[in-house]
Amino acid sequence: MPEPGLAVVDASVVLKWQFDDEDCVSQATALRDDCYMRGAIKMIAPQLLVYEVVNGIVMAGRRKRLTLDKATAAMGNILTLAIELKEVDPLLLMDVALKYNLAAYDAAYLALAEAQECDLWTGDRTFYQTVKGESSRVKWIGDYAGKEP
Repeated sequence: MPEPGLAVVDASVVLKWQFDDEDCVSQATALRDDCYMRGAIKMIAPQLLVYEVVNGIVMAGRRKRLTLDKATAAMGNILTLAIELKEVDPLLLMDVALKYNLAAYDAAYLALAEAQECDLWTGDRTFYQTVKGESSRVKWIGDYAGKEP
C-alpha cells in the first residue's frame, strides 16, 4: 500500500464531523473517511487544534447546539481520530502571519502546511477568502472530492 499523503486540517473542518447543521459536512466527512477508513491521507494539525476544538464544542453547548452529554461524546469522538499534532516553528509562524496578514491562530495552520509541503483544508470562509489568491496550499473543504478507493 502506498504511503498516505499529508494534509493539515483546521478546527473548522474537524468540528464539521460533529455538527451536521453546517455547510460542507459531506466533504469534511469524505476527507475524514479518506484518512481513517481508506488510509489515503494522514491528517496533521498544530497543537492549537485541541484548544480550538474544545472552544468550538464549549460554545456549541452554550448556544444549545449540544447537550453536555453530546458535547462530551463529540470531544471523545474527535480524540479517537488521533490527528497528529505538531509544533510550529515560531519564526515561520510570525513570517506567515505577517506575509498573509493573518491572526497567529490561522497562520499556525498555514505555517504547518508550508513546512510540511502539503495542503491545508479549511471550512473557515473568511480565512479561505483572505489567502486563496495568495497561497495554493489552502483549500476550501467544499471543494474536496475524495480519493479514489
